[in-house]
Amino acid sequence: MYDEFGILVGITDFAWPDHRLLGEFDGKIKYGRLLKPGQVAGDVVFNEKTREDRLREVTQWAVIRFIWSELNDPRSCGERVRRLMRLGRIT
Repeated sequence: MYDEFGILVGITDFAWPDHRLLGEFDGKIKYGRLLKPGQVAGDVVFNEKTREDRLREVTQWAVIRFIWSELNDPRSCGERVRRLMRLGRIT
């Protein structure tokens, strides 16, 4: 996604443009083993939050995040997506 100046704000894992919905898949690995030198997990969380806020600001779309444990209940996971898709059609 790009802002009004053509600057890349972020790339998401999923996007449903017809529903104004972005999806992100999170795993613990990026908050631990993939830390850059001098970083702590809180730095990564803060950066992700800032990025996600900016994506919402630029697109005016909702963002849904998935974690591994949610995939064990595909019905519930699917319902979350469908619920947000319905909201995207309204706004």
